Amino acid sequence: MRSFTAVGCFVMVWGLFAAGEPAMQPDQTDPDVVQWRAHCDLDDGRRFITDGSLLLESRYAPGVPLPEQSLPAPGAQRLLQAETDHQFRLADLDRKAPDGHYLAPGGVQLNRKYVDFLRGSPLKATLRFAAKGSNDPVLILDGQKVVGVMMPMKGASTQRSPSTGEGG
Repeated sequence: MRSFTAVGCFVMVWGLFAAGEPAMQPDQTDPDVVQWRAHCDLDDGRRFITDGSLLLESRYAPGVPLPEQSLPAPGAQRLLQAETDHQFRLADLDRKAPDGHYLAPGGVQLNRKYVDFLRGSPLKATLRFAAKGSNDPVLILDGQKVVGVMMPMKGASTQRSPSTGEGG
């Protein structure tokens, strides 16, 4: 139930952002580029940026201009505390054909746009993910510190069993 609440919070936060402006369409010329839409400043001093499906600490996206729109911190803080029951690494992801998205342990399907973005980020050397189910938020970890959240894609058809242990 807690994971459903986290997803609801993410949708609510995105809704707050979208409600203030006309619907924004992603750049149709390059659908594989993350279109940052808003930022969120947490009480601990960290700043996050989001496109509505990826929330990432801004220091892991150097050179990205800060989006003007600001979102309230409570929704982001709840997402960053989502419950998980297994971890995995980039090496644990299987690229699915023909859409090129990735399937993670536990049947979690991740958008190739975000995985490819993270592969090119300063985070790639220490990057880990923590997940629970195929519809639950996926935490992005730098070592053991949560530095972001990615929403999984709906409709993963192939199930993989969670990796054993921490996945080192």
